Amino acid sequence: MQVTRINKWLNGSELSGCLTKKNILDWLQEEGSITAKISSKAKFKLEILNDDIGIAEDEEYFGLDIASEKVRIREVLLYGNLEPLVYARSIIPNQTASKGYPGLGNIGSKPLGDLLFQSELFIKTRREFAQFQTSSKDVIWGRRTHYLVRGYPLSVMEVFLSP
Repeated sequence: MQVTRINKWLNGSELSGCLTKKNILDWLQEEGSITAKISSKAKFKLEILNDDIGIAEDEEYFGLDIASEKVRIREVLLYGNLEPLVYARSIIPNQTASKGYPGLGNIGSKPLGDLLFQSELFIKTRREFAQFQTSSKDVIWGRRTHYLVRGYPLSVMEVFLSP
């Protein structure tokens, strides 16, 4: 899945100043699990695109406030009724998986959202929003949410694939 961010990350007040489409805002401002939101309306399916240790983008390290190191990069597609609805990319530092929440090291085919919303250990620290462009040149919106689990960071970026 190829999506490219085309503007800077925006905070919530900046978002409301430049986006007024309610259907898109409903997804971007969802406080619960996106997996649960999809499952409530359609048959849910998760496809793992990548789940491996690697080097993230410089700005992902900056957003997590950590030095560049090998991290778990997990990329998935979330489907509703066999239609791809969300591309998600999670950055999970090794310390977060080993000391923050050991279950992060072996999520397998389970949605990460199931862990994030079933444990009170995950504390959302901030959420940012941006526009992305797909390989077919559609302009779509996404968000990046930063969490702390026992003081260790992780981030989850979700890009909503319907323009």
